[in-house]
Amino acid sequence: MSALRLRARWVLPILAPPIADAAVLVGADGRIAAVGPDAAVPRPAGVPSEDLGEAALHPGIVNTHTHLELSALRGLVRARPFASWVRTVRVMKEGLAAPDVQAAARWGVLEHFAAGVTCIGDTGSTGAPARAMAVLGARGVAYQEVFGPAPERLGQSLAELETALAALLPLRSELLAIGVSPHAPYTVSGALLESVCALASTRSLPLAMHLAESADEHALVAQAAGPFAEALRARGIAVEPRGRSPVAWALEHGLARARPLCIHVATADDADLGALADAHATIAHCPWSNAVLGNPRARLKAMRAHRLTVGVGTDSVAAGGGIDLLAEARLATGGMEIPPREQLRLITWDAAAALGVRDAGALSAGAWGDLAAVALPARTSDPEAWLAVHGAAVDVIGTWIAGRAVYRAGAWPGVDVATAREAYEAACAQAANVRSSLS
Repeated sequence: MSALRLRARWVLPILAPPIADAAVLVGADGRIAAVGPDAAVPRPAGVPSEDLGEAALHPGIVNTHTHLELSALRGLVRARPFASWVRTVRVMKEGLAAPDVQAAARWGVLEHFAAGVTCIGDTGSTGAPARAMAVLGARGVAYQEVFGPAPERLGQSLAELETALAALLPLRSELLAIGVSPHAPYTVSGALLESVCALASTRSLPLAMHLAESADEHALVAQAAGPFAEALRARGIAVEPRGRSPVAWALEHGLARARPLCIHVATADDADLGALADAHATIAHCPWSNAVLGNPRARLKAMRAHRLTVGVGTDSVAAGGGIDLLAEARLATGGMEIPPREQLRLITWDAAAALGVRDAGALSAGAWGDLAAVALPARTSDPEAWLAVHGAAVDVIGTWIAGRAVYRAGAWPGVDVATAREAYEAACAQAANVRSSLS
């Protein structure tokens, strides 16, 4: 944590109108001490001060959902039906050695910093994302995935989860929370889902689940049909039609008690959305991922009508995308009449709320000094509208977490970037080799 004072042509508090010729003062505790017009914000002696010039200084961006451990798989698994894509990604991840996965996760965090992201909601099974976030000082939640579609595997799955949590819980801090993730309806049994939800509730652990993502998933749960059902039967796992949606099935098996982050929710109807609202669930909406993987477009307008808290995420770059939350927010709201500030809330205040991260996503006294600065064209008169329409990750000129610079002018202070990049490129090469072996 570091004290600093930043001045910019515009400061965007997000929960209040933009302030022209303004400044933000972060105290030594990493929290905002003052925000307002430049002349009104104190200039304490000994506190570093910087004028960012023609820039918009706004809360650090929040990525509600990603998979950092898959960063080396960028663009390697394309043009496949969804169920096939999922299986191929799993096989490729299993083909990477632990150092490659760790290098990929570490570079993924650095990419987030360069894109103005200060808070990350990650789901993964290797523990590498949590370790990378802890070492590099990212804020967020690392959800430990658990798998086990076969009911008889319940005990083994829970034992594996306990082992993983024992290794990860010591990483918890003011910056990082550790949660759990019963992966998806096609990878967990009803009994396992109930047990993990009970564990999360008893231990007050955040919980996230991929839910209602695809037509294939819906066919499995409702009709015991489709490629996921066929794959489970091929493994000797009995599959019976439940006659209900994935959302209804999950809520019946304990999800309602966990106040979950539900990832995707692209096939949900109004009854599903109402039930999720009653369960105090929140949603991670990943528009680019849904589009390129051939899944339905999530109904953001309907979610908002049901008063669900929705944050936008990138999902993993294995689908071919990048880390650009400003672009994701545009895609999420395409065709909607929504004010620019509300669009920006999807990747700041609302996204932080979806993750359950307090005091982040808006600029006000007492909030965390998590900031991002984006270069603006000269004489920009409406910075929120400019960011909503034109802003991109490449425009980010600085990122700070609790007042500490984690990215500034093309560099990552305190990081051996050359070594990190070399390790990441080696991981990418190994991933490409694994992909070639599957052809």
